[in-house]
Amino acid sequence: MRRNDVTTTEPNQTLFENISRQAKLGQLLTEPTVLSGGLLHQMNRLQTTTGTYAVKLLNPSILSRPTARQNFIDSERIVNALAGKVSALPALTIDGSALQQIGTHYYLVFPWVDGSTLPIQQVTASHAELIGEQLAQIHATDLSSLQVQQTAASPESPVPWDTFSERIRQQEQKVLEPYWTDLKRIKRWDSEASSALKQWQGTSVLSHRDLDAKNVLWKSGAPVLIDWESAGPIHPMHDFLETVLYWSLDEQNRVRRDHFEAFVKGYHAAGGRLDYPLEPALSAGYASKLGWLAYSLSKALHLEPVAEKEQQVAVQQVLETLKALKDYEALCPVIKKWWHDSQKNTNRTFQ
Repeated sequence: MRRNDVTTTEPNQTLFENISRQAKLGQLLTEPTVLSGGLLHQMNRLQTTTGTYAVKLLNPSILSRPTARQNFIDSERIVNALAGKVSALPALTIDGSALQQIGTHYYLVFPWVDGSTLPIQQVTASHAELIGEQLAQIHATDLSSLQVQQTAASPESPVPWDTFSERIRQQEQKVLEPYWTDLKRIKRWDSEASSALKQWQGTSVLSHRDLDAKNVLWKSGAPVLIDWESAGPIHPMHDFLETVLYWSLDEQNRVRRDHFEAFVKGYHAAGGRLDYPLEPALSAGYASKLGWLAYSLSKALHLEPVAEKEQQVAVQQVLETLKALKDYEALCPVIKKWWHDSQKNTNRTFQ
């Protein structure tokens, strides 16, 4: 089910035996397999006497956050409500809840899907068009009855960008010195994103919020939308722009125009309408990248408990995210022109 079925570490056999027993999945027939991919949580394949399942072990550092458990519960309410409207894969509900706990571990159980994710180089314009259709259907679904308590992305407490810089100096982490060079730009991007998010407060839809290629399985040419843990409120224009770029960028973070236009076409064909200005969406586009940068810096600089391998991955993520931010800034004028062109082609007025 996705991301190449590869054993990357030796799973805890006893833990998965206990999970299988608690979740009433039957007895294990083979050793659990850790699936590659995923920087936050660990997905595992379990073959049991009742079938094949994907079990996601949730990152304990994420679950330790005050609102994390409720956010996971809300995300599963969202995906279950959308499952009849789009090709969404919710976790199994066990004893009335999708979020399960065994000892100090939290986990989700999914039915196994014989599909696979696509690497960026294999994503075609046709794939982008299909995801555009799916996103429009998500945006068109009225989920107001769910009464999710989260709010759409908003400026959180100020990120300690200067503290990160000082810690890099103190720890003599030369590999992270590019952060110093980009610090002024980072603060400017942060300010622009915060202003845009403030401008949008009060307007939102409930959506996936992380619908990139790693979170879509393809089975017989049709998409299956997975990994809904990030689901929640978001401004529709913000969600649209982030998702169209997920499905338009190549490996060098260059936008493929045919993919971009196909996504827009699919979105409009499924009834999607976006009567909002583009500029705030472009500014808000920095927000998730900056959030990931701050999260990765915290791990890279040992500001939270982290294993050595995890710290090394975080360092690489810092460098990759800095590049992604600069690439995105360079793309904004191109995106703006193509968006104007796409609106003209659909005989709609853009302001």
